[in-house]
Amino acid sequence: MVDLSTIKALTWDVGGTVFDWHSSIRREVSRLAADRGVEVDAAEFARDWRRGMFETLGRMRAGETPRMNADRMHRLALDDVLDKHSTLELKPSERDELNNVWHKLDVWPDAPDAIKALRGRYAVVVLTILSWSIAVDSSKAAGVRWDGILSCEFLDRYKPEPEAYQQAARLLRLEPARVMMVAAHYGDLRAAAVAGMHTAYVPRPRERGEGHDSDLSPLPEFDVNATDFPDLAKQLLA
Repeated sequence: MVDLSTIKALTWDVGGTVFDWHSSIRREVSRLAADRGVEVDAAEFARDWRRGMFETLGRMRAGETPRMNADRMHRLALDDVLDKHSTLELKPSERDELNNVWHKLDVWPDAPDAIKALRGRYAVVVLTILSWSIAVDSSKAAGVRWDGILSCEFLDRYKPEPEAYQQAARLLRLEPARVMMVAAHYGDLRAAAVAGMHTAYVPRPRERGEGHDSDLSPLPEFDVNATDFPDLAKQLLA
């Protein structure tokens, strides 16, 4: 167990860790399909859209596409997803409106109280590949308050590049070893560890929808393994 007295800040992934993107998108796509009297696998649509955004991010990190933020990545990926799920026909303006669903993501119910409690001891800061406005809008809608929001769109590096985590620590005026990354994704935490941060794992069993669980088992390589957000707060405030 890490000496918690050395940890001054917690950086948080939010897409999937704090915000339930899958349910939010599935619900909106289901509504649009019902309004038009068409059938769409809204759960698969949501997963395809999220996957497409990461594929766009990968191409950008490889220098194959211009730099852009997550709003633009989502919008580009949406066109491809609608080509696949072709029963849902949307005009460009309707696609733009659907893209805004990312700005009103549901929060996991156990997150807000834990975040509030942890802010009493630590600087609790978002570190996300999502756009700054997505993090702000979804947090405000859910009543989640942070000590700061760091979007990779401003860091010139995107997670999981080590420089993204290190730049976040520099902006907090801390050595990486005095920062703990909180996330529901193994890859995010492993990259943070490479960058010198400590790590806290919190599983989100339904992040990708029923029957699509991943990254659920606690691993000894992480400094803290929690069962949920109340358990995380209990361990970090002990």
